[in-house]
Amino acid sequence: MTVLQCWKCGEALHDEPVPFARAAQCPACRADLHVCKLCEFYATGIANDCREPIAERVVNKERANFCGYFKPRPNAWQAPATTDVTRRALDALFGGVADTPPAPAALEDLFRKS
Repeated sequence: MTVLQCWKCGEALHDEPVPFARAAQCPACRADLHVCKLCEFYATGIANDCREPIAERVVNKERANFCGYFKPRPNAWQAPATTDVTRRALDALFGGVADTPPAPAALEDLFRKS
């Protein structure tokens, strides 16, 4: 059986009975567990961010809800990107940045009359 993890902090949820109660919380970070972000049907970019076509709309995807279609998914937690990965992504997007900033111009050069 696959181990479920908290959608917010990645803590293993070994001791939480499944299906999760509406009031279930992560033992480590106290985040609600019966939430859209931990559900198998959660998918951004589609109507109501849910692949279940007859589920009622839930506005806050990180708060406990009463959805009867909730089914926890094991890969809901995503590790945060590291600084190096983020920097490379930004460099690729914006064409890289100079390693050292340009030296500031002397005040005389800025205010000199021609």
